[in-house]
Amino acid sequence: MAIYALIGGKVNREKVNNRIEEKLLGLTKAKTPTVLYCPFARKDIDKSILKFHSLMEGLNCKIIDLTYQNEEQFEELLKISDMLYIGGGLSDDLIAYFKEKKFDEILKKYEDRNIIYAGSSAGAMLFCNVSMGDKYMYSDNYHNYNYKMVHGLSLLNISMCPHYQNEDLIFYNDEIKDYGLLSFGIEEDCCLVVDGIKYFILKDDKQRSVYSFDPKEGYKMVPLYEGEIYENSSIRS
Repeated sequence: MAIYALIGGKVNREKVNNRIEEKLLGLTKAKTPTVLYCPFARKDIDKSILKFHSLMEGLNCKIIDLTYQNEEQFEELLKISDMLYIGGGLSDDLIAYFKEKKFDEILKKYEDRNIIYAGSSAGAMLFCNVSMGDKYMYSDNYHNYNYKMVHGLSLLNISMCPHYQNEDLIFYNDEIKDYGLLSFGIEEDCCLVVDGIKYFILKDDKQRSVYSFDPKEGYKMVPLYEGEIYENSSIRS
């Protein structure tokens, strides 16, 4: 069964921190894992690809870049990969692209394989039922407005909010009450890993975290801790 890795975004820093990616590669159990990178959440896919290669520098893996030249081979490339990693950008555009190309059907087809489905920000939102998106967000007087909930591919029966350390996203805590889903606020440089009905977190930044909101517990905000294993039967579709 596929293991899902939902990263809340990557902090732009001079020195790359890829501890999360290193741990995910270890979960594949492959000697030299093959990673299929999907950059289509951004219009400038070349820049996205360069950024991902920089992130993965020094890690033991082989990277295959999905591009407009080989996108029709997505299924064949997925079959030979140990991890699919989807980069960040605009979630609405990414989800529409996957549906247009019927990549959503391919993901579901291979969900029972031993593979990591990983995504950062918009890439993570793709796998969820509904998430907080920022395509129409604007900034004014040091605050951000007009975030919108976006429906994903529902491979996971959850809601998530990436970049959750942003104080303007606090209203997500109320928005989720309209959906009745187990929900997560995932800060940048943090990752929620879902393996079956069990889940745990990984961190690049020890000062940041992941928070869960369970409708059965009245959406109480609960911090999750690295090294702990959690379980919830409603997390999978």
